[in-house]
Amino acid sequence: MANVTSMQLDSETRNQLAAIAERDFHGVSLGEALKRLVREYKINQIMRRYEQLRADPDEWASYQSEAKLTDNVAGDGLPSADDEYPEYNR
Repeated sequence: MANVTSMQLDSETRNQLAAIAERDFHGVSLGEALKRLVREYKINQIMRRYEQLRADPDEWASYQSEAKLTDNVAGDGLPSADDEYPEYNR
């Protein structure tokens, strides 16, 4: 089990978090709502970084080249679906 601690929130912030937990996260605990909000924040930061990359054509091309290399290596040694399931290749 994770360590549990307490934190002080002003009433307005606590009520806002409770409303989010109830409305958007189907009544989960405040702690779980906060975890989900932090996860959403992190995802938004990642998406923002992708937007920054796309805004710079050189950076985006570099990223795509590197991603293509990684994607190609990830399948090394695996049979192709065409070879493995020839009955679906009509």
